[in-house]
Amino acid sequence: MVKKYPIFKTLNRLIKEVYKKDKLILLLVISYTFFSGLLPIFSVYLPKFLITEITSTTPSLNESIKIILIFTGLVTIFGFLEKVIHSNANPRLMLIRIDYLAKLFRRLSMLDYKYCEDPKFLDIHEDAIESCSGNNNGFEMVMKTIFTLFARFATIIMYIIIISQLSFLVLLAIILSVSISMVLSLAVKKFRYEHKNELNHASRKLRYFQDMTHDFSYGKDIRMYNFQEKIKSNYTKEIISYINVFKKIKNKEYFLGFIDLFFLLISDFVLYYILISKVINGLSIADFSMYLVASISLAEAVKLTANNTSIIIGEGMYINDYFKFMEDMSLDNGGSLSRIMDDTLEIEFKNVSFKYPNTDNWIFQNLNLLIPKRQKLAIVGINGAGKTTLVKLILGLFEPTSGEILINGINIKDFDKFEYYKMFSVVFQEINILSYTIRENITLGLEEGEKKIWDVLDRVGLKEKVESLDKQLDNMMLRIIDEKGAIFSGGENQKLAIARALYKDGNAVILDEPTAALDALAELEIYQGFNDLVKDKTAIYVSHRLASTKFCDKIALFKDSNLVEYGNHEELMQLKKEYYNMFTIQGKYYQGGEEHEEY
Repeated sequence: MVKKYPIFKTLNRLIKEVYKKDKLILLLVISYTFFSGLLPIFSVYLPKFLITEITSTTPSLNESIKIILIFTGLVTIFGFLEKVIHSNANPRLMLIRIDYLAKLFRRLSMLDYKYCEDPKFLDIHEDAIESCSGNNNGFEMVMKTIFTLFARFATIIMYIIIISQLSFLVLLAIILSVSISMVLSLAVKKFRYEHKNELNHASRKLRYFQDMTHDFSYGKDIRMYNFQEKIKSNYTKEIISYINVFKKIKNKEYFLGFIDLFFLLISDFVLYYILISKVINGLSIADFSMYLVASISLAEAVKLTANNTSIIIGEGMYINDYFKFMEDMSLDNGGSLSRIMDDTLEIEFKNVSFKYPNTDNWIFQNLNLLIPKRQKLAIVGINGAGKTTLVKLILGLFEPTSGEILINGINIKDFDKFEYYKMFSVVFQEINILSYTIRENITLGLEEGEKKIWDVLDRVGLKEKVESLDKQLDNMMLRIIDEKGAIFSGGENQKLAIARALYKDGNAVILDEPTAALDALAELEIYQGFNDLVKDKTAIYVSHRLASTKFCDKIALFKDSNLVEYGNHEELMQLKKEYYNMFTIQGKYYQGGEEHEEY
């Protein structure tokens, strides 16, 4: 059972926030209400005046033309002003909706990484995105509907005044019919909302398969392993599941639509019966036409208003979901402190334990590790030892299950997430080159300094490569958007990612196995070169090979998710334990022998 949401509280908050964001909206609403509210009334009175003139004892063509010109002029002026105001308001409302979307994206980027793999969270997040993802739903739909609603109310009041002079029974029949229509419409929206999780879940599965079939990175595997039929089969299955949920909703709409039609026919019968009776008893044809147009227009206006109200209530549910999502303190892991300025970082793990959500397997238990300022630390170990998890904890992508992580003595929870991210220049194992210009791939939204861009390109050995391109820094990367985009080699892409990290100029630097796809000698060359570039900053090098260890101040070796050895290269070699064995085995490769099992 879906709980009722506080509709008036939600709409009150929305209206206040819209007014706060753009105060001109209020003036536009008032102006629109006046011009749009009066505009339909002209179509009610025009037939009456024309028929009165035509059926008079001395009809005049000139008077008829005069009436037409007056009404045409008024309709033109009012219609033009209505369109101008509406056209001016729509972009403003869209910008407000985009602002809500930007705040949502900001919040999503601040959440712990664990939520990315939580199906329940993904469904909640889907509802929040639904509220601000388009022009015809959620925030923008509600704002546009409210904007026009006051004009509809003004028109309805004038129709009621006209029709009340004919018969209150007609008014009652129209209002009853429309009220039932509104109740049925709300029932449909409530039914749809109750099934939104099913719809979102099915929609998310569909989107996964759609993305897979459009993502070039799957192309080689699909061809080599003949995935086509399996993908097609699963895709078809998910489409059928989505259609079944959608059909359930549409069947409900179809059934309730028959009830709506029945009461509409009763309303029309009452209207025509009373009008015909009045004409038989002396009502003029001119008045008959006026009351007929007014009655039909009132029914349409009330029905439209009722539909608009149900839209506001229905879409308001998603707005309420958005507000709840944005205020959910259980998702809030950020503090208020700004980044540390003009200093590198000391990183300390104090009794940190961590396990991934919905699992019982501890990755770390009571881990204590101090990384002093300006230290070059190599984190090594076999695959699955917890090295990348350690990096994610340092970066605040995951939160410790217990214990604390300190940066210069401050708990990382106390930092604003975005401010915290600014303190790290990171090169991950997955090198993501965007289909943007080389300039944009390096700066990624940071303030551009051309001299600084060329400097980092020179430092990573890409300056000559970029200078050889037609548009140099403004040359597009990849050929997804621009058919003349530059295609770099794997090593050049890694250098571009390193240039990005250097340009960011964070307080500390982390390399998380960005060279895993290269051979050990190439990895050693890149790590040594990068070590020369980071200068006096705290730096962490993560690898399952030992290319980064000899030039580092300290080495932390992890095995079975535990820190088992810590010291410099000479100290660990003298111990003749895990590090010694790994280095000895891998050393054969550096000496030109065959590479044995990788660590």
